[in-house]
Amino acid sequence: MNIYDVMKYIDGFSKSGEPVKNLYRFKRVMSALSNPQERLKLVHVAGTNGKGSTARMVANALALAGYKTGEFTSPYIRAYNERIRINGVNISDMELCEIVSQIAPLLEGVTDGCSQFEITTAIALVYFAAKNCEAVVLETGVGGLLDCTNIINTTLVSVITSISYDHTAVLGNSLEAIAFQKAGIIKPGRPVVLSPNQSKEAVSVVRAAANAKNSLLIIPNTERLTVEKCDCEGNRFIYKNALYVTSMLGKHQIENAMTAIETIRILRKIGFPKLSFIHAYEGIKTAKPLSRCQILRADEPFIMIDGAHNPGGMRALADFIREIPKAPKIMICGISNDKDWKTAIGYISRYIDFAVCVDGFAPQTVFAPTLAELFVSAEACPLRKAVPKAIDLAGAHGMVVIAGSLYLASALMKQMG
Repeated sequence: MNIYDVMKYIDGFSKSGEPVKNLYRFKRVMSALSNPQERLKLVHVAGTNGKGSTARMVANALALAGYKTGEFTSPYIRAYNERIRINGVNISDMELCEIVSQIAPLLEGVTDGCSQFEITTAIALVYFAAKNCEAVVLETGVGGLLDCTNIINTTLVSVITSISYDHTAVLGNSLEAIAFQKAGIIKPGRPVVLSPNQSKEAVSVVRAAANAKNSLLIIPNTERLTVEKCDCEGNRFIYKNALYVTSMLGKHQIENAMTAIETIRILRKIGFPKLSFIHAYEGIKTAKPLSRCQILRADEPFIMIDGAHNPGGMRALADFIREIPKAPKIMICGISNDKDWKTAIGYISRYIDFAVCVDGFAPQTVFAPTLAELFVSAEACPLRKAVPKAIDLAGAHGMVVIAGSLYLASALMKQMG
């Protein structure tokens, strides 16, 4: 197989697959591959927002400490290979071809109803085992309880980041229902770290799940936090008498960092003794996943891109951009119609002077003219013209923020080179 054959093979599966009622389908897939996941030590990360950032911080720290570390995240921004990494390096096209050529014959007749995510997860787990990774940071796709990644039984620590409304058609319409799905990754007797500043409903559900499985629950202590700086250069904060810095922007990244810190502390105690403060510090500082409050241009105008695509993510983005002393604030906005897009836009629209609304960058996007109605001043615009239009409107002293979907971020970053 060449890389074109590989992508054709992966694209031959539907994005969502057939509805999942249990994990039998994916267990059958992994059984056909001799269950490579059973040879791995895993950090399992679930949550509505913050999964990718937190996963990157923890994976960075482990790699910096000298451990061969796999990292599985989704979706990708520039290339499919971004989803599967070892020590910060994407799987190569050659390695991807080798893995898919190996597993495709083994999976004939056992992948009926599988999704692209399930096949990608299988590829990742085979790759990490073949490369003898000493640790793997594994991000869920949707939810946790019935997510295909939850077939793993060698979890070292479970991590649950910010819980809010998203994928409600699958996970449920209440925070309790969504938290129950996320808490499904908790394994008996294994610790779980829950991000701070969660709703009472979410904390209650996760605590009950942890207690039921005799799992130690750790929630970062915000009373031990002092924020020294939060601006366009990142964050500087003291947590439990130690100084940390994030290159990623926004106060929400401090919460992600605190979650990573507690996870790293647990890992050090349970089998990764080389992990130290400096690895945690550098792992957090160097974490820069694409399209997470990412600055593309510092001025004339200031341009940033963020993957905010649900109410929680958009609220965090709004909290950040309202503090930026740039005017006018122009937004390029596009969003999928399977999200609570009206609520999401409601959080940020009051801070936007003009919105350039787009659609068609992914299946089932909100019609741009309909989206434009949610802003005080806005217009629909073809995707190819959105960036130059927004730059022109922002002028030298304004800012452009691109947000609404990671698929939009991917489409525009490719367009911008």
